[in-house]
Amino acid sequence: MITLLLALATVQDTTIVIHAESSSATLEARALPRVVSEEIIRFYNAPGTTRLVGRTRLPRGNEWRGNVAVRNGPVLVAGRVQGSLVVINGDLVFDTGAEVTGDVIVVGGVVDDSAKARIGGEVRQYREPLLYRLRKDGDELVYAPNLRVRLWNPGAQVSWGTADSRSALTIATGGTFNRVEGLPVVFGPLFDWKLQRNFRMRVDALGVFRSAGDLSDRRSDLGYMFRSELRAGDVRPVGLALRAFDVVSPVEDWGLHSAEIGWSAFLFGRDYRDYYLNKGWAARAFAQPERQISLAVELRREWQTSVATQDPWTVFRNSDKWRPNPPIDEGHFTTIATSAVLDARNDPEEPTSGWLIRASLENSRSTDVVPNPGVPTAVRDPIPNRYRFDRVFVDVRNYSRISPGGRVNVRFTGGGWIGGDPLPVQRRLSLGGPDPMPGHPFRTAACNNAFTDPTFTEANVAACDRVIALQTEYRGHVKLNWSYNPSKDDKAERVEGGGPSFFWLEGLDVVVFADAGQAWLVGNGPGHVPAGKLPAFSSWLVDAGLGVDWGGFGVYIAKAVTTGERLHFTVRLDHRF
Repeated sequence: MITLLLALATVQDTTIVIHAESSSATLEARALPRVVSEEIIRFYNAPGTTRLVGRTRLPRGNEWRGNVAVRNGPVLVAGRVQGSLVVINGDLVFDTGAEVTGDVIVVGGVVDDSAKARIGGEVRQYREPLLYRLRKDGDELVYAPNLRVRLWNPGAQVSWGTADSRSALTIATGGTFNRVEGLPVVFGPLFDWKLQRNFRMRVDALGVFRSAGDLSDRRSDLGYMFRSELRAGDVRPVGLALRAFDVVSPVEDWGLHSAEIGWSAFLFGRDYRDYYLNKGWAARAFAQPERQISLAVELRREWQTSVATQDPWTVFRNSDKWRPNPPIDEGHFTTIATSAVLDARNDPEEPTSGWLIRASLENSRSTDVVPNPGVPTAVRDPIPNRYRFDRVFVDVRNYSRISPGGRVNVRFTGGGWIGGDPLPVQRRLSLGGPDPMPGHPFRTAACNNAFTDPTFTEANVAACDRVIALQTEYRGHVKLNWSYNPSKDDKAERVEGGGPSFFWLEGLDVVVFADAGQAWLVGNGPGHVPAGKLPAFSSWLVDAGLGVDWGGFGVYIAKAVTTGERLHFTVRLDHRF
């Protein structure tokens, strides 16, 4: 498995070069290669380049003279560009009769309808975004690498096609390393066809290899993920998607990021999630009426079953026993799920202003659910034969810059049961642990004190009906730009971002934060909170802490305020939120 990881990691600096009628095979990069980043930044910063920002359109009959670079598109071209055109972190769409006399390069997006345009040079497309920041004075770009992109799931693709239609064979890590399936590896073909103008079809047919071995006496160590999607529109798309799957799904996925879960499990044998086997199909309709708004509705038919903990190898503590994976309420579930997203952030990776709002609502039913007998009646009422429940979850974030180097970020998260019969085990919640309450132990509020079955108590099962959490933080940027290049003349003038460096270091964010929240059971009995009320604030968990964040890699110290817990030390591979 380690050999596979190293082999996959070595291909991450390859590129995609697209010519009009190319059928050559290349490897698809997971991160934009450094040499390409520097090329794009030089082009953008050149004195003769016209720089544009945001949604841009060149109407038919109009002309741009000279090289043009557009940041944070999309860009729609129907006229003539007398020079080269570069689009940074946005899509490029050509209309009939468009012309570019030089090269066309798109990073962090796609080129659409290139066959309708006359292009004098080459066409290059990189789906990976350019990592940059603006100079303090002026509109020039500086390369700003992010540690997080070096720790995401590695993978490789061998691809063929044109700028309009492509096919590929891929192998990649398919999810999070965990104690149930080890490292899931996906492999198989991907197809992306342009059927007609502004109308595309995508098909993914992927197998899943679970490196930890056989999951149960009913399932093998192979799964699958099949998806087909029809999409109309480039800027405000609408579409339909079908998928079939045999995968391992997490019980709670709203705390730590998946990469952090995987590295914690792989290095130290600490898995902060629980899992179940999920096999079925789903049909989804989606629309993006505005660039900042996405809407979707999905119908799912799933067969959900329990899965036991395996014993995958870890770097440290390999001889220690894993925390058991708790059983679930097994059965076939039919779910109608709706979701809405408002993303008004100025930058999805490094936001300094704007809002991000996510909301989901699920109505789920089952006629053959088998309630787990280990769940006590003090936690939930008996589950009927004709079973139905409703569940909601909301995540609201606001980012505000209050000074040139200072930001205040706020996040509200909450959700759980809102109607119908009691939630199944696999849809219940908890609070406490590295995120969002790093000052408290893992699952401090889990509503599992009434459990006596060791399969649940040893797993510290999440059993709450609802959860609420509020996170606040102040980020102060400490300017620290230092680079080392032994081949560079020490006497030469050192211009920020002016040349490649053997090693570079960007500034740190000093983070001061406080968190509060609680998870609880809904009802009128002892230890329950009535459905229309929140827990008394005196019962909430509260913590505060301090840390440093370098491009997403953070080190934090947190202390519980409401309990006598010791200081907790946490390493994060991404921003807190």
